[in-house]
Amino acid sequence: MKEKEEVRWVQVSEGKWRRLTRREFLKVVGVGAAAAGFGPFMFTEKTAAQPVRLRVLLWRHFVPPYDEWFDKVFAPRWGAKNGVQVVVEHVGLADLPAIAAAEASRVARGADPGHDLIQLLSPPAALEPQVDTDAHREVIEELVNNKKVGPYIPLARASTYNPVTKKYFGVSDNFVPDPIHYRADLWRRAAFRVTGPERVPSKGPVTWEHVRLAGRELKKLGNPVGLGLSQEIDTNMFLRALMYSWGTSEQDEGSNVIIDVPPYRQRTIDALKFVKALYEEAMFPGVFAWTAASNNEEFLAGRISIAMNAISITRTAQALAAEALKRGEDPDRSPAVQLARNTEITERAPAGPSGARGLEHVMGVYIIWKSGNRRVIDAAKQFLVDLILSYDPDVATRAGWGPGKFHASQAYDYPTFQNAISKAKRLAYLTNDPVSKAAGDRPDKLATIETAYEWAYNVGWPGPSNAAIDEVFNTFIIPVMFARVAQGIDTPERALDSAAAEMRRIYQKWRAQGLVGGRR
Repeated sequence: MKEKEEVRWVQVSEGKWRRLTRREFLKVVGVGAAAAGFGPFMFTEKTAAQPVRLRVLLWRHFVPPYDEWFDKVFAPRWGAKNGVQVVVEHVGLADLPAIAAAEASRVARGADPGHDLIQLLSPPAALEPQVDTDAHREVIEELVNNKKVGPYIPLARASTYNPVTKKYFGVSDNFVPDPIHYRADLWRRAAFRVTGPERVPSKGPVTWEHVRLAGRELKKLGNPVGLGLSQEIDTNMFLRALMYSWGTSEQDEGSNVIIDVPPYRQRTIDALKFVKALYEEAMFPGVFAWTAASNNEEFLAGRISIAMNAISITRTAQALAAEALKRGEDPDRSPAVQLARNTEITERAPAGPSGARGLEHVMGVYIIWKSGNRRVIDAAKQFLVDLILSYDPDVATRAGWGPGKFHASQAYDYPTFQNAISKAKRLAYLTNDPVSKAAGDRPDKLATIETAYEWAYNVGWPGPSNAAIDEVFNTFIIPVMFARVAQGIDTPERALDSAAAEMRRIYQKWRAQGLVGGRR
């Protein structure tokens, strides 16, 4: 990447100043980057003896090789190159919202938050008052202005930008496509049983109705559909994708609550009735106790036939198959290899009455706290810039931290700066996939994931991922609404009225703080 001509004057001795680029400034004083607007700096021996420590918190990745690369290659080598001590901590994804909320509270009190840079997995709009929105904007602008990296895709902008305050509450480094996974061998058996006008395609589901119809037969075969109806992130995503495909949502483009307003009210009720039928005909009670790991665990154990998930299911199945082949198992007889070969993904999100709309499985969004420590904030900015540039394996290799973000995540982390790794390089990897080949699997199995740019929508579509949506998401109002109907606790109408009332209370609260638009 060509350095921006962002320079600072450093006083190196009495009456003597030196002009440094941001990267040179970083190396001299041990910071990640020179801050925009930061004034003249007096370099002393004391300053040099105080290297910056950048504390990074992120989740335990569902593709373990990514954490190996991030922890043992990118972070330490970037730190050594830039004179920064990078301290990395991982937690389970379910723990991230509570940790971020606690640290935001400390920032609001003027205390040390505990971390400097956090990657969250859903849009953290409610944290806007405590994060450094200027730092976020500067990172995004620098990358967008690099024509080899941008554009910043609409999904990412809608997930990080507040149109009311005109500020970025985060920087998205990736989104994770969320297709349907299905057991191809079991699906074919089920499809054969569905006859007459309700016939379903033998090559996998295209619509939600296909999932229900084949799901009835899959359940009879002992392998039901596994789509969560609990208070966890996968359920949040699956149900919103279904709602959006039914033509309804929590809000409109202007952040007005519409979920119970005609004509959306009837569409929401229809979606609730469909999920109730789907549960009763094709699912099982365990989905009410689903966790973020349940999709993977139940599918890989052979207990379910359908899940909606990122490609981590496929990647784990392939890793198990590769281990079996190393042990010398016959690929045509090995259960692990056969599972990998029979694990397929849909080309697109399944369609409902209003179209095929899916969500990102997770939305990777980094936040930099408004700590007032310019050296740490600047380090965090440069860390993010270089992390996103490392999508390209050639750029990463030249910098010394290859193979880079895309390859290390095995195509799980898809770039939100769309050309951070070019389409040609993405497809070159996916059509001749080394992970698939090592598992004895079809080398182009996951190439269709590229279509996610066309069908992945943001949480809160068709409006932005605002602070009210953030709270609705993290308090699981949508999953509770659907679960109560599926369990027969509430009628669709009562469940909808209760959820809508709670949403309006939340929207009113955030509008009063000037962070959310709309009037109702």
